[in-house]
Amino acid sequence: MLASTDIPGLPFGSVFGSVPPHTTSKRHAHQDGEMFIVLSGKAVVVLGEEEQEFGPREVVHLSPFSFHEIRNESDEPFDIVSIFWENIPAAVAALDKISPRAELPERALVFCPPPTPNGGLHLGHLAGPYVRADMFARALRTMGRGARYITGTDDYQSYVAVAAALTGSDPARVAGKEGDGVLATLHAAGVRCDRATRPTLNPDHTSRIRELFARLLESPAVTTQDRETAYCAQCDLSLYQAFARGHCPSCAAPSDGEICEACGRPNEARDLTGLSCRICGNAATVRTEEGLWLDMNHYADRLRDYLTQAAATPDLRTLVENLLDSPGGLPGYRLTRTTDWGVATQEEQEEGTQSVDPWVDLALTFLDAAHAEKADGPAEITLFLGYDNSYYYAVLLPVLAFAAGLEDCLPTAFVTNKFLHLDEEKFSTSRKHAVWADDALAANGPDAVRLALLRRAPEGRITRIARDDAESLAGDPLYAGYREWLTGFATVQEEFGTGVPGTGAWTDAHREFYRYLNSLTQQLDGLLIPAAFSAHGYITLLDSLLHRTTDFRATETDLRRVPSQGEEARTSLALEYLAAKVFAALAWPVIPGLAQDVWSWLGLPGTPEREESWSFLPPGTECGPPEFAAVRGNP
Repeated sequence: MLASTDIPGLPFGSVFGSVPPHTTSKRHAHQDGEMFIVLSGKAVVVLGEEEQEFGPREVVHLSPFSFHEIRNESDEPFDIVSIFWENIPAAVAALDKISPRAELPERALVFCPPPTPNGGLHLGHLAGPYVRADMFARALRTMGRGARYITGTDDYQSYVAVAAALTGSDPARVAGKEGDGVLATLHAAGVRCDRATRPTLNPDHTSRIRELFARLLESPAVTTQDRETAYCAQCDLSLYQAFARGHCPSCAAPSDGEICEACGRPNEARDLTGLSCRICGNAATVRTEEGLWLDMNHYADRLRDYLTQAAATPDLRTLVENLLDSPGGLPGYRLTRTTDWGVATQEEQEEGTQSVDPWVDLALTFLDAAHAEKADGPAEITLFLGYDNSYYYAVLLPVLAFAAGLEDCLPTAFVTNKFLHLDEEKFSTSRKHAVWADDALAANGPDAVRLALLRRAPEGRITRIARDDAESLAGDPLYAGYREWLTGFATVQEEFGTGVPGTGAWTDAHREFYRYLNSLTQQLDGLLIPAAFSAHGYITLLDSLLHRTTDFRATETDLRRVPSQGEEARTSLALEYLAAKVFAALAWPVIPGLAQDVWSWLGLPGTPEREESWSFLPPGTECGPPEFAAVRGNP
């Protein structure tokens, strides 16, 4: 490699590259301009959505920030010399041509992991994927894009059976009652669920899962094996997932069976240190059990290729890469469990009959729902999930899809979150260390709860909320500040009337304020791209909008009173009403109640619409006195 710094005054760098036969280079982009000069071989160069084959003595030009890869499908190496150079003005110009909105899907299926119906939702649950995914779906709708929000309840999870056993209830009754409560809480938080999968309430669920499970069994990677399994002799229970309690063999954190929430690594319950039974608390033993096992390494290369193409947050990608590169590769996964809670693998359940593993059931339910939704037309699937579920959704789900021939139903993007802690500890239902979502919503209203949780979104890190703050969420400065600014229009109208004027003469300040409204919108659009998604960053920019609009009114008020500045005053007032329109559209994904009220107050129909280049309100629009001080209920 020859870098531009190796020879004084050299305006470029160069490097020799070779793509081996039947391989594809890493898809990437950079700010440099680049040329490939082909020395030998033939390969397909992929530039964005375009593909073209190149051979010896041909030249390829790559513009800055253009994603590219080389796919060599031949039996010979593809040898090139790459010449690259940095031209910052060209790079900035190329970046300006990439509209963030163009990177967002025209039709999206927005999936969230179905909550386990073993109890109610607390603020820690809502702060994870559920409100963030609703924010994403709402933002797409403001752009006129199709977006369907899909979740449900994870009825056959082992945690439901454990909750039933500990309370002397029936698992189906627990799943039904708590599941109803979960969906009611999401609705109260303004989360619009377009499809809710409820396995125990769907009469077709068992037959659909058995049908898809039968497709899995056709894979050569599935075998029947006898293996030692964690077991409680006193309860006569096979211990897996929620039935097992111990410490992770990888990081030593407290863990249930099969997955460690702390490090995200899979395990087998029998390998937990200090293993005990969740039901009786006694130390566990092992016994040999027959089960169906999936060789995950059979699909390791396909999994790696799939994740190369999918958008994913860095923490998820790092975890999966480490799992794939670990000694021995991916551990096998048991597809069936010895339990009477779940979808039995046989129509006539006999003693000792196996049931489909809960996470396999969940994955097949996901794939079935995605298949049904995609029947209505092409769509990109974005999955919001907690980091602790990364293994199940980014490793197990794709492998099951490969085995069942349903890879077209996989997510195109993963958006993860970590945990919101209450004070210094994780929210915990079992330890009663929680603030319940229903209580917070009833006391503060959905807008205030959504804003407080999105501000503290645990994206890539653990975030915290003090109990006192969690029990009184309506005091967020952004929420209070926007209501104060909006009600301040009453004072503006007392002096200048309730009609929206047309623009007149423009000052430099007017021009830059208008530029700001458009550039801010583009920045917020960029934070919606799944690989760059940030609810916290979105709230930060809404904070800046509040400060800028408040300052604009304060500095423009004197100008509006000067008789000789009448033309400029018209522009000033038109811009302030435009800022209210911009606020309603940009804030609707976050605080839909207040935003919808503002949109309607401005005389605009339907729900807020987000423009890429903002148009002014029609001159003469009558807005009337604003009334936005009250905390709003569910939109």
